[in-house]
Amino acid sequence: MNTRDTVKIRILIALALFCLSNMALAGNSSEPTQKSMQTALKKYLAQQGNFCLGKFDWPIDVSEAEFAMKTKDALQMPVLEKLSLVAAGTAEAPRKVGDTELLVPVKRYVLTETGKAFYLPKQTVTTAAGKKILHTQDFCAGKLSLNKVVRWEKPEMQGDSQVTTATYTFKIAAAKWTHDPEIQKVFPMLALVVNGEGTMQLKQQFRWTGNSWEPVYPWDN
Repeated sequence: MNTRDTVKIRILIALALFCLSNMALAGNSSEPTQKSMQTALKKYLAQQGNFCLGKFDWPIDVSEAEFAMKTKDALQMPVLEKLSLVAAGTAEAPRKVGDTELLVPVKRYVLTETGKAFYLPKQTVTTAAGKKILHTQDFCAGKLSLNKVVRWEKPEMQGDSQVTTATYTFKIAAAKWTHDPEIQKVFPMLALVVNGEGTMQLKQQFRWTGNSWEPVYPWDN
């Protein structure tokens, strides 16, 4: 083999290595694509796709005053009882009356065996008195899965990493009782989600980790 052939071979090897390097970088790019957003959303919904009603802690007590004020629990618990998802009994629970905390009669709702099947793992953050509260379970009405990625935002720097927000439509495997007109009336968000399958758009923020797009959760901050 002469010198010219050796040089040609070295050039070809260098070009091949350059192309392979670029292919590897492209496959590990932080620029969102339809495929990468589909992968990220499918993974997110597999882990966090339970659609729940914000009933984190049981039993749930409702006082006469709360029934009179038509609070959320006062409206929702009787409907859940009618669907055999909860059962009601009587008890006493502390309530603030003026500046004094007193024990008052309440109707106490507990999950039935049927209802317990819908009390599932679901991480959620709420705020009370300026403090974040992390909940790990909730009363859930269905499981969301990805229907279609609609769009995503141009990545922006947040701290030391890039973030993007993906908009998507979903499918829902909803419990049969979610189609009851009364339950949809007292849980309006449930009605929107169940009836919005395939058309309602949801959003989720993702952070680039260097290898993949991972969901940004409220409890991470």
